[in-house]
Amino acid sequence: MTEETNEKEVSETFLKTVDNFYKESGTIFEEFDAIRENYLKGENIMDELREFRLKKASIFTLIDDIFHKEVDLKDKLDKAEIGKEKRDKIQEFKTRFADIADEINLYVIRELGVESR
Repeated sequence: MTEETNEKEVSETFLKTVDNFYKESGTIFEEFDAIRENYLKGENIMDELREFRLKKASIFTLIDDIFHKEVDLKDKLDKAEIGKEKRDKIQEFKTRFADIADEINLYVIRELGVESR
């Protein structure tokens, strides 16, 4: 029963997403460098975030979790016994792109249709 519960709490999809994030981190970081650069220029980055989510939905969800579900993410990483290299890459992303965390959250809120205006 414990194994079943663990499997439900940390799905194969989550494990695969973390692996893909790590393997594709070079490309992901490049894409987010460009998004961040546009943000720093004062441009609206919502379309770029949408395009990234459409191409890599599960990785975008992980990125949202990195910034906005930190405790849940840490619990999943612990339960799945994710190694230091992958955790370090996640932390590197969080640190490097912290200034667009609010924009990511705003995008997610808009996608969910809970924007209040």
